[in-house]
Amino acid sequence: MSSIIEVAIAVPLHNTFDYLCDYQVNIGARVSVPFGRKKVVGVVLAEKNNSDYSNLRSVEEVLDKDGILSKEILDFLFWSANYYHHPIGEVLLSALPKNLRQGKPAVVKKLTSHERELTPCNFKTTKEQKIAIDAVLKSQDNFHSFLIHGVTGSGKTEVYLRVTESLLKKGRQVLVLVPEIGLTPQMISRFEERVETKVVSIHSQLNETQKTDAYLMAKNGEAGVILGTRSAIFTPIPKLGLVIVDEEHDDSFKQQSGFRYSARDLCFMRAKFANIPLLLGTATPSLGTLKNVLDGKLTRLVLSSRPGEAIMPAVNLIDMRTQSAEALSQPLVARMRHYLDNNKQVMLFINRRGYAPVFFCTECDWRAECDSCDAALIYHRHINRLKCHHCGSEKLPDTSCPACRQPTLKVLGYGTERLEENLESYFPNTPVIRIDRDTTRRKKAFAGHLEQIHSGKPCILVGTQMLAKGHDFSELAFVGVLDVDVGLMSLDFRATENLAQLLIQVSGRAGRSKDSGEVAIQTRYPNHPIFSHIKKSAYSKYAGTLLKEREKAQLPPYAHQALICANSKNKQSAEKFLNEILMILQSIDIDSVEIWGPVPGVIEKKSNYYYYNLYLQSTNRKDLHLLLKTFYLNIDTLKASNSVRWYLDVDPIE
Repeated sequence: MSSIIEVAIAVPLHNTFDYLCDYQVNIGARVSVPFGRKKVVGVVLAEKNNSDYSNLRSVEEVLDKDGILSKEILDFLFWSANYYHHPIGEVLLSALPKNLRQGKPAVVKKLTSHERELTPCNFKTTKEQKIAIDAVLKSQDNFHSFLIHGVTGSGKTEVYLRVTESLLKKGRQVLVLVPEIGLTPQMISRFEERVETKVVSIHSQLNETQKTDAYLMAKNGEAGVILGTRSAIFTPIPKLGLVIVDEEHDDSFKQQSGFRYSARDLCFMRAKFANIPLLLGTATPSLGTLKNVLDGKLTRLVLSSRPGEAIMPAVNLIDMRTQSAEALSQPLVARMRHYLDNNKQVMLFINRRGYAPVFFCTECDWRAECDSCDAALIYHRHINRLKCHHCGSEKLPDTSCPACRQPTLKVLGYGTERLEENLESYFPNTPVIRIDRDTTRRKKAFAGHLEQIHSGKPCILVGTQMLAKGHDFSELAFVGVLDVDVGLMSLDFRATENLAQLLIQVSGRAGRSKDSGEVAIQTRYPNHPIFSHIKKSAYSKYAGTLLKEREKAQLPPYAHQALICANSKNKQSAEKFLNEILMILQSIDIDSVEIWGPVPGVIEKKSNYYYYNLYLQSTNRKDLHLLLKTFYLNIDTLKASNSVRWYLDVDPIE
């Protein structure tokens, strides 16, 4: 006799679907079902006695003997879908590797051994490290959130390792999240040198077989340490004993498309569901995390100094008002030469890839701009193309000005590529290693660059944010920071917080061995208050000032936000659609939520679509979510428009 089962399918609808099933099937198992004219993979949520619908279709195939998703992970995914108001089917299926979403067998294809020679730890923990380790282990059987607030190079990773070693001996598993794929090789190497268990990684640069194998080895308990980027938060880990989030302040933990979640925020619930400790680590805590410390929701454990003989680098400013318009000032070049002559490595940070950000006419001021976006085209010299960093379109540069027909076209400004070229003229006998998205596209390219750096030979590193966080370069003695002033001009209320974090993180790459390091920041605003705090490594004090400003202005983390974005190839259609949503929201009687808009996006036009936003804000999180939930109950009153795409982003960061 057929039973009725409830199935979640990856469609943009906030409901599930009922099917008849002639087979025995477990909750959390995958099934192949007909949907419209297609056959799709769904996840079984429940067995039912009856259905509100007649003429039910039948399950075509049960793909798993046991549930691929356990009750614990299903509960966590349901909570996530509810909090972010995202269709449950899309949330459940996005939590699975692509091979499993496509219905392929849930079997490990490539068995690997974890037997290897371990490197014993040959140094004692500092007093502060020991306090942190003991505090976390004391709470190993309960949910408790900790912030390891340690200056750069203070040994946060050693705390992670010691706690992990202890929990592995008790048969537990550990989940470690890092913000960038570039940080996974270094972190995996650290763990593999120390722990006697299989360490698997989960991130987007792995092939689909590797992702599936890592997922299944975590699920069956074979892997003791699961290390990955934000999507790893959804990995089933039956004996989970600890969640670690390294560089917790980093915006890369927020997914910016599809299911828009924050892996950092979800870690709190993942640890709470498993009743285990959560460990957030950073030298520059986000303001939201610091507020949680003040509210008693997090215990702060401080690592105030670097272990051994290593000391924090000296930070100096170079006043660019007294320098020429060149990217590299004379004092910067002189300091670089000093360290290179002493067989040390130096690094230059500029958060802009490409050759030059402006391609313009000196005669009539024409500028090369993208036809599809409200953005300038960036000149990339190595491929002789003008590229848009928003939609990816590119074209050959003109030889004469399209506006005045004069051959007076020039480039203005600097990116990593032009900086690399300039450095080769200043230091012709020193290798220059450029690390940005352009030079690390090829598989293993980034790992190759890191290997060259870790050789310890003198070289110049040029990079974007990819180099700014988490990396430990023992021979790097000097860091130069270029073009930071743009962060002081932003309209984003988070800009100064992000800039302070970036400067502290970049500065922290220098002087990690016994030799003291040095940092030089080029700026035309040396009297800005942010720099006095950076020079003193007084991030906490500056963050405290920013928190007071946020509280006074009633901005996050003292208020909670959501964003509804509509986009269309017709400008009026996007704005009209949001006005319809605005009318629904205003008809809901919840006065504590402010609604602003519709207003154009910061970049109004991207890929030929016009973007408009509605902003919702409230000091009461429950009221904000009640408004959103009620809105979705009334969503059927919206006039459907195939020409408009839209999404909801809860706790937006843009």
